Amino acid sequence: MKSVAVVGANLAGGRAVEALRTAGFEGAITLIGEEPWRPYERPPLSKEVLWDPKGSTDELFLHEEAWYEKNRIDLRLGERAEALDLSAGAVQLQGGKLIEADRILLATGGAARRLNMEGADAVNLHYLRTLGDASRMAADLTDGARVVIIGMGVIGAEVAASALKLGCQVTAVEPLAAPMIRALGPQFGHWLGEEHRRQGVDTRFGCGVVAMKVVDERVTAVELDDGSQVECDAVVVGIGIDPEISLARDAGLKTSNGIRVDRQCRTSNPMVFAAGDVAEQDGFFGGHIRHETYQNASDQAAAAAMAMLGQEVDYHKPVWYWSDQFDLNIQFCGHIPMDAQVTVRGDIESNVFSAFFQSGGIIEGMLAINNARDMGIGKRLVERRLAADAASLADADFSLRDLLKAPR
Repeated sequence: MKSVAVVGANLAGGRAVEALRTAGFEGAITLIGEEPWRPYERPPLSKEVLWDPKGSTDELFLHEEAWYEKNRIDLRLGERAEALDLSAGAVQLQGGKLIEADRILLATGGAARRLNMEGADAVNLHYLRTLGDASRMAADLTDGARVVIIGMGVIGAEVAASALKLGCQVTAVEPLAAPMIRALGPQFGHWLGEEHRRQGVDTRFGCGVVAMKVVDERVTAVELDDGSQVECDAVVVGIGIDPEISLARDAGLKTSNGIRVDRQCRTSNPMVFAAGDVAEQDGFFGGHIRHETYQNASDQAAAAAMAMLGQEVDYHKPVWYWSDQFDLNIQFCGHIPMDAQVTVRGDIESNVFSAFFQSGGIIEGMLAINNARDMGIGKRLVERRLAADAASLADADFSLRDLLKAPR
């Protein structure tokens, strides 16, 4: 292999080219990104960038510009990859230029899912996916501004917390019964909803948006399906992302809810790999799944780089993610099985606790609130599919580390 083209100058793309050079690959590397910025981290977009929009963004970037020059990474920023020419072994850029490569990595991520109603393109209606999105949103999240958040997944919940911190009046609208309920389950979704209410968010759970009132290209009010109307100065929409699969699909690669990859991060074409938010991989607990998390994007991209170099790779991990809201550090690993037995360790009222989700005695998921120490061990418990009795898990004096010493 003499050349690699990476489509997506994001966290996954950035980590992939870094891993290639770290592993000693000396061939040509081209990193293609539609955004004008070199690879950066997205978690601060919903927090630090909103809190201090005039502050420096230097800490967001994975590397300084000089790093890419030193490591001979051909950065093609602000350029869109239009097609894969697999017969020629190349990526076609907008304008027709071909970037030839022996291996191609698709780290195309996803695009924020859009509302389908009048007002969806209003100047004060915001989606959060890029640094530019965050900068535009920050201009509207001013002290006293009335902000409506539509969708209370991770992005919506984090922006709600940030907007409140900035002095905004926040109304959160979520069709489901609680924020992040798909990720946290009903019990802890409702706990998080109560935390948002306690902090001052006007929560409208179990409600959907049916219309928006637009005046002079700005949304001035949002109408809910319970008949109520919420006046606003800005709207933030966080209803998920759609994976960017068009390049792969048009090239005939296998796609579904993402670009299907095996445990070597290889697509249905042996010269093309995929990693990050767009990759639909073997689920740790069965089936196929996409992980829209920082850690997966970073780890899977590095694994893909090693696989492209011909090294032995078996990328197959339970998901782990974190979210910071108010004074809460929320971490989750694994999944919540349908028949989950839930065991709480610590005091929920204190907002310092852990929860374990078991099926047949096996630990399949873990939630840690302001308890990174437990999660450090819990991730290994989930990954090893270890069993434990509920009484031991609930006992704060019992050492979780002792479970790691037990035979698998």
